[in-house]
Amino acid sequence: MIAGLRHRPVTAYCEADRWKFDPRYTQGRCPICGWKPEGAPNAPRWLAIANRLDWEMLGLFLLADVLVLLGLIVAHAAGILPANR
Repeated sequence: MIAGLRHRPVTAYCEADRWKFDPRYTQGRCPICGWKPEGAPNAPRWLAIANRLDWEMLGLFLLADVLVLLGLIVAHAAGILPANR
């Protein structure tokens, strides 16, 4: 299992520019001329998953949760909420 999680170096070599690059961090293309090697991954797995999430909505829901929690804390401190007996 650990062996499957290890980073496998992926490099491509562009003949036109004589440049080695990692296509995962350049959207699968040569950063100089735009050449795309066959079968090259477009992005690392974590970046592909992160790009699928809608971070703005996640942030909005997190902000709403924090504001509700803060409101409950203030209401409890002000004595607005009934005390547990």
